[in-house]
Amino acid sequence: MDKRITESQILGELGETVVKKIVLENGFIYEPRGRLEAGTDGLIELRDPKTGSPLGKWLGVQVKSTADGRYTRETEDHFEYLLKPQDLRNWRQSNIPIIIVVWRKSDNSAYWKEVTDSVAGEERRLFFSKNDDVFDGVCGDRLGALTVDRRTPGVFLPPLNGGEGAIINMLRIRMPDEIFISTSPFGSGRDAFPELLEQDDIALDWVIRKRRFISFSNPRSTGARAIVDEDQVEAIETALLADSDDQDDVNDMIHLLRRTLERQLSQDLAYSRHEGLFYFKAFARNAVRRYQYMSSSKKTAAGVVGVYPGKGGSGSKAYVRHHAATFRFERLGDEWFVVIDPTFFFTNDGFSPHRYPGALLAGKKRLERNAAVRGQVIMWQHLLVESGKQEDGLLFAMPKERPVLGFETLPIIDLPSAVPEASWMRTDPRAEQMVPMDLLERLISA
Repeated sequence: MDKRITESQILGELGETVVKKIVLENGFIYEPRGRLEAGTDGLIELRDPKTGSPLGKWLGVQVKSTADGRYTRETEDHFEYLLKPQDLRNWRQSNIPIIIVVWRKSDNSAYWKEVTDSVAGEERRLFFSKNDDVFDGVCGDRLGALTVDRRTPGVFLPPLNGGEGAIINMLRIRMPDEIFISTSPFGSGRDAFPELLEQDDIALDWVIRKRRFISFSNPRSTGARAIVDEDQVEAIETALLADSDDQDDVNDMIHLLRRTLERQLSQDLAYSRHEGLFYFKAFARNAVRRYQYMSSSKKTAAGVVGVYPGKGGSGSKAYVRHHAATFRFERLGDEWFVVIDPTFFFTNDGFSPHRYPGALLAGKKRLERNAAVRGQVIMWQHLLVESGKQEDGLLFAMPKERPVLGFETLPIIDLPSAVPEASWMRTDPRAEQMVPMDLLERLISA
């Protein structure tokens, strides 16, 4: 009988070749085991990209290749894989970590998992996330994290990715040159609101506190004239109020900036006072929406309103997810900035708020990584910068008599080495803490 090379053998060799290529792209060393292997196709040795020196830290890798078809319980976001009992027993005896890489020829997709990172209560079942578990040229830090013995104090694994640019999630605010101030017959905005509702031109971009009215818009030209003493309206330099050290003035400026921005973005964003965040409006019930913007190097689009089906079958809708952000206003020195914190807002159909958004938000946040958050920050920066332009034809163009806030991006900070995101996020509980404002101030002035 003639010797034969089966299609299955060819497929397996293709899969291992793809894995070797990706390992090399991460700057590591890949050594195939050869013919005398039993459950481990190759070994990965970590290498310091700065010095080129091997680190003496090893991983075993088993490649599972398939031509096409779907994995177990596969969706757009995840799938499952069931390990053979004998394979798992062999891998558990290993003195080095073992990963399994599943590669599918039809779409050239590759995902990886440490073989003991199983579903709770089912040691043979692995759960793969298509967002987090991609086996690609930038997964090196997560692979390296598996080789660190966390029982040994002081163990350090150098960042394995190259340098990167850090985007500061802040924008410099440019305010109108003048601000209008007046006395009001009302002690607060809450008291004045019923009177304002009786006017034809309802303007909400103002603040009343302790009978003082302030706004970037002239109240005489809007319905706000009904809630001020018109003979006391005066235009003054914005800096006189914006640079004041009086805490009441600072608080009033924060409220005014938020309300002015709410009016400025009202065509595309809604503001939830309960959560204190802005979110993209839906154009219709249970309808998706995309926002086009310029990313770091090219035009792109984000699905800013997404519809996610329920478990009741075709046609049922569980919830609608809106891209959202909180905008925090801070004064550093004599300049004002807005700090962008991306998040999500959930509704039942695009309009009515979801009753249990907390669990949905927690689940989404667990899946987010640096690339996703970075993209969201860039998108929100683009939206705010464009909203401050008044040229004709722009989506955010406002009437000439209504002033707008301008926004400027801050320089990107070049870091000497990339933050080992996955390993840091999974091992250091401090990773989710906010960056202190004093550190941001130093970065801005650098």
